[in-house]
Amino acid sequence: MMIRAGTGWQYALADLSLILFLATASALAMAGKADKPAPPPPPLPPIAAALESEPVAVWSAGAGAPPLANWLGQVGSDPRLEVRVVVRYANGGRDAAVAQALQMAEAGGARAGQARILVEPGERAGASVSLYYASELAAQGPASLAR
Repeated sequence: MMIRAGTGWQYALADLSLILFLATASALAMAGKADKPAPPPPPLPPIAAALESEPVAVWSAGAGAPPLANWLGQVGSDPRLEVRVVVRYANGGRDAAVAQALQMAEAGGARAGQARILVEPGERAGASVSLYYASELAAQGPASLAR
């Protein structure tokens, strides 16, 4: 007597059971997606260019320097330019440097209202205002200027 493998009713039942399991799992997976709202998109990554780009223009207080608000009005009219106020302090003058940075941002008028303010220790104290192509508008390209 010769027995052939794969011809019994058990194989047909196993195949049908597997098909039923896959159909049920698929239906449950689809039903679970319909009940839950879509998760919010992940936050945008920080703009790496903001700290890596080269300045377009730099202002520092000194003899013959125009007032900061006037300079920003002349040089910083492009909305893609980001204003950055950098104040360096030495020997524990951090609080005075923070006050100076805020004062410079206020002196810059409306254009400096959204300035990136950096207060950092350094070997020599000093302050400057720089303009950078580093904002979200710069990443969107020329089409963003048409709005």
